[in-house]
Amino acid sequence: MSDEEWVSVRDRWLSPLLIAAEEIVELHMNEMFAYGEPVSRYYRKFQQQQRMGIHGLLTEAVQQLFAEEGEYTKYLQELPRKSYVLGEKWAEQEIPQQVLLQAMYNLRHHAYEGVRRACTEAQARETLLSRLHEVLSVRYHHMMRGYMASKDQKISHLHKQKLGIIGQMAAGMAHEVRNPLTTICGFLQLMRKSLEQENPSAADRERFVEYIQICQHEVQTLDKLVTSFLILARKNEAVNNRNEIVELHPLLDRVHELAKHYLVEKDVNLYFHYWPEPVRVWAIPDHVEQICHNLIQNAMDAVATNGIVRVHTSLLASESTVCVTIEDNGCGISEQRKKHLFEPFYTTKEKGTGIGLSVCKKLIEEMGGQIEVYSTEGKGTRVELRLAAVVSAESAFLAR
Repeated sequence: MSDEEWVSVRDRWLSPLLIAAEEIVELHMNEMFAYGEPVSRYYRKFQQQQRMGIHGLLTEAVQQLFAEEGEYTKYLQELPRKSYVLGEKWAEQEIPQQVLLQAMYNLRHHAYEGVRRACTEAQARETLLSRLHEVLSVRYHHMMRGYMASKDQKISHLHKQKLGIIGQMAAGMAHEVRNPLTTICGFLQLMRKSLEQENPSAADRERFVEYIQICQHEVQTLDKLVTSFLILARKNEAVNNRNEIVELHPLLDRVHELAKHYLVEKDVNLYFHYWPEPVRVWAIPDHVEQICHNLIQNAMDAVATNGIVRVHTSLLASESTVCVTIEDNGCGISEQRKKHLFEPFYTTKEKGTGIGLSVCKKLIEEMGGQIEVYSTEGKGTRVELRLAAVVSAESAFLAR
């Protein structure tokens, strides 16, 4: 067609096709809402953004269908770059690939059908469909190129990060394993010398028993380290079905008894204050005990002689949550250290493994709970554990 003929076609069919574009958007949205997961969930969550974006894309495409030849050629030349950038943007917005592919297929189908229905003039319809096919093909091809290139770049970056983390964890694990092994090796040599004596004295036998006890302690240390490492390494398994109703205060009493042994080594004041009524939570008892024991030990390590560590519970009935708070008046944590608190093998303790807080976070999340750390350098630290509460009517009344 000449430019004059094309202007005549535009005058007759541009408005009907713009109206058809509105209908295409509605058809597309309704079908996406009815589609299976994750397409329907995504469209319902971002329906306003999707509606506006698709309407804009269709309106632009319809208008370009009626552009004069020179203008249309220029548009096609610029379209690959614009589409590539759009694909990168959608990748950054974490739009699932399945959603994107299904949306493009559906929209393309409805666009072709919409033009066929709206334009009844055969020659004009065929020309418009030819241009529509060209525009959508270029747009979707280069958009997917941008999308996949961005995803590949992100995957490559994450892979490098993962390798770096694995290297750090391996180095930390090797260092922590080597220390107990060195101790065990040394005392095994001493025991061998004791056994080589023909008539070992009573003192030698006592030292022999002491060496065995030290080796046993180091083996237990290794076992705890490996267990903690496996907790961090395991995949995000579904463990909610292991949660049970736990009486929290008796469990914390057991933690208190264990912590008393550590108090012998350090002159620290440890206080437990409980919510006035019995408190029950959905949790895994061993997990709660391990988390609280680790956090209390950290708090006692952070305080000076005669320092204070307090553990108290509270019921947030409005949130159906129980909060276990462990706070100290110790050295506190700097802003720089806070950024790395839950990273495996990150520690500032001389004898620390840097794995305790990472394990605590993993275990609390497996129970569906949360852990938050609040600290001021030089003043102290407060750690809050939040677990799902089993709230009775009486407890709810007292919590008001």
